[in-house]
Amino acid sequence: MTGLDTLAAVPLFASLDEERLRALAARSTTRVLDADCVVAVRGQPASRLIVVESGTLAATHDTADGRRLRLGEFPAPCTVDKAAVLDGGGHTATWTAVTRVHLRFVPAAELLAVIDDVPAARRHVMAHLARNLRDQQDELVRAAFADVATRVAVWLMRAPKHAGTTVVLPGAQHGLAEAIGATRVSVNRALKALAAEGLVSVEPGAVVIRSPERLADRASLGRPD
Repeated sequence: MTGLDTLAAVPLFASLDEERLRALAARSTTRVLDADCVVAVRGQPASRLIVVESGTLAATHDTADGRRLRLGEFPAPCTVDKAAVLDGGGHTATWTAVTRVHLRFVPAAELLAVIDDVPAARRHVMAHLARNLRDQQDELVRAAFADVATRVAVWLMRAPKHAGTTVVLPGAQHGLAEAIGATRVSVNRALKALAAEGLVSVEPGAVVIRSPERLADRASLGRPD
């Protein structure tokens, strides 16, 4: 794919015409980074939009007492941390390459110009922010009221599946614990409980979903009314 093709494949920019894409490409910069490279640190000024043209980024939040919350993995093609660029504040997470990545950095002024001038791009950003708000509210309710097994079930239902049933855990059970804000020990117990119910089986670094319908029912116990 050409540079314009990869930029056009990003949902935010999919509605732009070729002239606008060329201008955006000319005013942005690109970098190729290996896995484990840090792209941006939480709190640093977010003066450029990060566009993932190939590879995957992970977002994490480290607490003062040394705990880590894994906020998700974001495969190409996508843009990340739009909210931080829009409000002019610092990055909302630390962004790290999971794989080798090809990134494009679009100046904040260019993003704002696209939002101002292109209705489809504006609707995309508004829908993205609305989904994020809804998801964050749901997660807050689950963290307050749902047990760890239910939170694990929710995460497994949402995670990408290999061969339709296998979920590869980010950083094994420790990574899953980071993803749902729990301890590794509690996640291990939760997986054993779900396995005892016949919903999943646990393999090294992965979970195989044995009963998708029943696991979905288990996950629904943590769904806000």
